[in-house]
Amino acid sequence: MRHYTWPEWDIEVFAQLSRFHQDPDKKLIHNRMGRLYWIWRNDLMYNQRFGRENGPYQARNLNFLRSVCPQARTVVDVGMNIGSNTMEYATWAQTVQGFEPFPETYDLAVENIKLNQHVELRGRYWNSKRQQTQHQPDHADGWFKTGVRQYASMEITADIQLHNCALGAVAAQLQMEHHVNNAGQNCILSDSRRDTTHYDLHQVQVQTLDSFNFSDVDIIKLDCEGYELPVLTGAVNTITHHRPVVQIEITLQQCAKFGYHPDHIGDYFQAIGNYHMYDFRGKKLLQKWNHIKGVIDRFFIPTERAHMVQEDSSDRLYPGMGTT
Repeated sequence: MRHYTWPEWDIEVFAQLSRFHQDPDKKLIHNRMGRLYWIWRNDLMYNQRFGRENGPYQARNLNFLRSVCPQARTVVDVGMNIGSNTMEYATWAQTVQGFEPFPETYDLAVENIKLNQHVELRGRYWNSKRQQTQHQPDHADGWFKTGVRQYASMEITADIQLHNCALGAVAAQLQMEHHVNNAGQNCILSDSRRDTTHYDLHQVQVQTLDSFNFSDVDIIKLDCEGYELPVLTGAVNTITHHRPVVQIEITLQQCAKFGYHPDHIGDYFQAIGNYHMYDFRGKKLLQKWNHIKGVIDRFFIPTERAHMVQEDSSDRLYPGMGTT
């Protein structure tokens, strides 16, 4: 695929480049910054999260990670889904290792990353008033501010390595539930759901993170629909040796599905030693689990990196947040 400069940005042209162009179940969308995503046509959640006036999904988490690790060497994205975060990590990290076990989702990630690596972005690509695609090249936009009306480049510069497998406590073959039109909920089949699930099942390969022997790991992101603790169990050597910042999606219900409590994740980091838990605002949290409405990700930061955390001491409530 050739490189497309920003004046050549055209979503109709880009759609024609892909093998998904003739697939009636897929469609190409873009967000306000011009980032492109192949998604499932009938997945309403993906249309809402990734398209139109939105920036990158969970930009507040991206901003926090980049602030804490501005010179990230290796980022490990576990549960990369269609590659949305993987691409944004690759705008500032040196290397990104992405893991996605479900084959169809993995194929979308491969296609999305390949396309966006060849498309230059500049300005804004969505007119919110008119609710339509409109390129405004002189309207500064991005997700990481570097000054007044100035943003870091959206160019994907990292070496991205993709792995079509799951991670867990041990190497194995496991089954995964396929949530049609809600791919973000695809998950390893837990024992608690083995006799009750009504979803189609697909066998996937599971490896341990430690078995890859990655070097210079500065960030690990885990979004595994409750399977986070087994992934951590198989990553203990990597985390102990490299002491990265670890972002983990944690919900009580998802943890319970696999027979553990969120406090067990805090216990894991206490056993490694000198790790503390924060939210995306840089607020230091108790190691014991505490529900925060609209905030499902926790950041475990080693003591030696804590000086990079800048706490937002305002009372600003972000979308979805509340007091209960």
